[in-house]
Amino acid sequence: MFEWNRLLRFNRYLGQNGRDEIDYQWPAAKFPIISIRSSAGKGKPKIAFGLIALGDIAVGLVAGGAVAVGIMSFGAVALGGMLALGAVAISSGFSAGAVAIGDLALGAVAIGESALGAVAIGQNALGAVAIGEHVLGAVAIGDRVYGLVAIGDHGFGLVPIIGDFIRWIADKFR
Repeated sequence: MFEWNRLLRFNRYLGQNGRDEIDYQWPAAKFPIISIRSSAGKGKPKIAFGLIALGDIAVGLVAGGAVAVGIMSFGAVALGGMLALGAVAISSGFSAGAVAIGDLALGAVAIGESALGAVAIGQNALGAVAIGEHVLGAVAIGDRVYGLVAIGDHGFGLVPIIGDFIRWIADKFR
């Protein structure tokens, strides 16, 4: 019978329940192109280093894990150069997650050059609460604002608290 574990060269640490940890580096442990390391929640988290890294903590060009650091990162906490996807995603490019920080941010709380989310903070922001220079939201705060409650210098809103509107009212009483 064909044994995949022999082909993939998995090093297994056997415990009471069988496989507890995964420790795999290809082509070699000293120079891993692909690195998969996990303690399976038992003991100290393992760190995976490689061009493609997957594990509890992953560091590589493409990284995935509970904490992932790389050019493209996927995980609970993702720190990426170009792309980060995770619960907390921080990137200098595109980031998406519950909390997203990056040039282009998409998330419940989005902070960046262009931000889209329930709370969006950035130069261009779109969200329920949007704060920035060009904003659109239920509550819009910034320079050019559009929303139900518009707070800023220029814009439109159902409740306009904007400089243009205040100046227009002030001109009526001169």
